[in-house]
Amino acid sequence: MKLRSALSLALLLATPLSFAAGEHAHHHEGHGNMSGHGAMASAVGMPAPAAQATQTYQVALADDMTMQFEPSLAIKQGDVVRFVVTNKGQIPHEFSIGSLDEQAKHREMMRAMPDMEHHDGTTITLAPGETAEMGWHFMGQSFVEFSCNIAGHSEAGMKRNTVLK
Repeated sequence: MKLRSALSLALLLATPLSFAAGEHAHHHEGHGNMSGHGAMASAVGMPAPAAQATQTYQVALADDMTMQFEPSLAIKQGDVVRFVVTNKGQIPHEFSIGSLDEQAKHREMMRAMPDMEHHDGTTITLAPGETAEMGWHFMGQSFVEFSCNIAGHSEAGMKRNTVLK
């Protein structure tokens, strides 16, 4: 009886976290509860409506594990930026914004659950040929990492670090 009550209480408390965690789509079932992952804020800022952006960057993701930004990155603390991200490759890629620590944790999770897709405000997963937008308000830590955290991609060079001015 105590175990059942404890499980009920745990589920009750976890439910709001699950809703706050953002939308996660999966190719396969059985990944379990992702509560706590994909929170709508980061140590480097938070999602913002793209319509509020004062600058726009085109981002091309490619199968040679490159992440190209046009124009060159020149982001300052407080900027609201619109990223128009296109997967120019033949395999899925991610575009994720976060601190070094957040990206390392995300990569670890992606190694454990390689079929996970993200659309949670901090990260978007793009199928081959797909284009998506992300708005971001930069505030907080000034060292930012943009990364594709699909297993092996970041390690092969598919990331970009920048320091906000």
